[in-house]
Amino acid sequence: MLSDPLPFVPLDSASLTAASPWQVLVQVLSETTSSNDNLLRMGEEKAPPGTLLFAESQTAGRGQFRRPWSSAPGLGLWFSLLLRLPIDDATIPLLSAFAAVALVETIRGLGISGCAIKSPNDVLINGQKVAGILVETRIGRDPFAVVGIGLNVNHSREDFPEELQDRACSVAMANGNGNGKDKGEPMDRNKLAAVLLRHLGEQERLMSTDPGLLLSTWNEMLLHDTTP
Repeated sequence: MLSDPLPFVPLDSASLTAASPWQVLVQVLSETTSSNDNLLRMGEEKAPPGTLLFAESQTAGRGQFRRPWSSAPGLGLWFSLLLRLPIDDATIPLLSAFAAVALVETIRGLGISGCAIKSPNDVLINGQKVAGILVETRIGRDPFAVVGIGLNVNHSREDFPEELQDRACSVAMANGNGNGKDKGEPMDRNKLAAVLLRHLGEQERLMSTDPGLLLSTWNEMLLHDTTP
């Protein structure tokens, strides 16, 4: 028997803006094709660094190599962050690393074990994918990067497409019993987003102040056995 659906509690722009370490108004869209696509356009229109765009639902969310990303309404955190910095061979690996480290720190901070990074852009809990990162850049006279993050939060197993049900999990599933099979305990997405934004801000600062430490932490969190 399926459990009753969770009541929909929308993401709150005001509370997210208050939590953002970049002190830029956070926008929340009810639906979009892709938060990365939106923010890439905003970046070209001179949006400031630290601009964050959340979407309750994405109709064309994507991950690495343009693989589709399931972005069900109200169940996860689907958002993108704009950063303005030189784009070169040294900075590109750091852009994935800082977001992955922040995600792992956030999840481990909930007391969930088995969370690790699968290189280059995935975060797993006990071998099942819970989050993905997509970095897209623009070069030129005013270069910038858009870091897209998808985090499965309140999914049950049945909320994923059938082909992903044995390979994906959510924070709530892991928080409930750690085996990635049941619904588990629902999470407050606004509170979880605030914690994640704090960790993202801390790790983003390390990119410029101590990139060696950032990469060392990323390597320590890396899943060296890449199966599945």
